[in-house]
Amino acid sequence: MTNAITFEVMSKFNELKVALAKQILESENESELLSVDLVMNHGVDFSLTTKQKAELDEAHAKFKRGEGHSYSSAQMVRRVRKLARG
Repeated sequence: MTNAITFEVMSKFNELKVALAKQILESENESELLSVDLVMNHGVDFSLTTKQKAELDEAHAKFKRGEGHSYSSAQMVRRVRKLARG
């Protein structure tokens, strides 16, 4: 049974890789491609602490209530880079 589960997980993982590769190849959006490059080649770590997850959930709830802010992709890149620098 373990081998069947492992095969199913690996199959889904490979399907995800193929789907992502297709999206990248079909993309004409430079900012999307630069984002993928940033993640894949610059060691971006998207692990969040419990506190960060709670903050993100609260910000999302505010946004859904119409109380939050929205930012363009360029604004978000600047904000993330600034935060990453400390």
